[in-house]
Amino acid sequence: MSPPHRCKNRKPYLIITNISKRQNVRNLIQIGVSFGVTTFFVVGQKNFNFDVNGHDDGSGDANKSSSDIPTAILDLLRRGKMNIIRFDKLEECVEHIKNLPCCGEVQEEVQDADNKSTSNKSKPTIQIIGVEIDPSSINIENEPFANSTAFMMGNEGQGMNSKQMSLCDGFVRISQYGGGTASLNVSVAAGLVLHRFFHWSRGDDVCSTP
Repeated sequence: MSPPHRCKNRKPYLIITNISKRQNVRNLIQIGVSFGVTTFFVVGQKNFNFDVNGHDDGSGDANKSSSDIPTAILDLLRRGKMNIIRFDKLEECVEHIKNLPCCGEVQEEVQDADNKSTSNKSKPTIQIIGVEIDPSSINIENEPFANSTAFMMGNEGQGMNSKQMSLCDGFVRISQYGGGTASLNVSVAAGLVLHRFFHWSRGDDVCSTP
């Protein structure tokens, strides 16, 4: 049996949906960019302004923006260095992600036992991984990643809802070593997961000591 496909250029994506607080949305975008996310998928979130060209916040200051996108990131969007893609429904977002080429690679033809060209090799897809405390969740310290991954966070108060969880390929969790809180702030959790994925994607041994 041939080994599972591993992408050469493994990328992180972030799905933003069911987030209640404006500051958390802004923080998720800023933290995502810090750890290499260049494409964000926003589902719903009708109460937030993702207008790249919106400058006027009513203050008369041309340097201020009414957009919920952090000011430092607006220029990246305008120059095409990153993208925010919006969807009305989560199912539409997931379908779009699953039809994207994993890691930008095209499906390769493989040779069968008779050395004949065939294209029966399964096409790798971007994995959708929820960050949620669940019996099936795998600790991020075990680096349970395979290919490019779109991470989906839960709501600040309720976590992931049943629809979100039903559309995930798997779940990861973050170990906690104290009893101060049941869960971390959503943007803090995203930062920890993306940081771990970033080092894994580069092949870094984050467990090694100097």
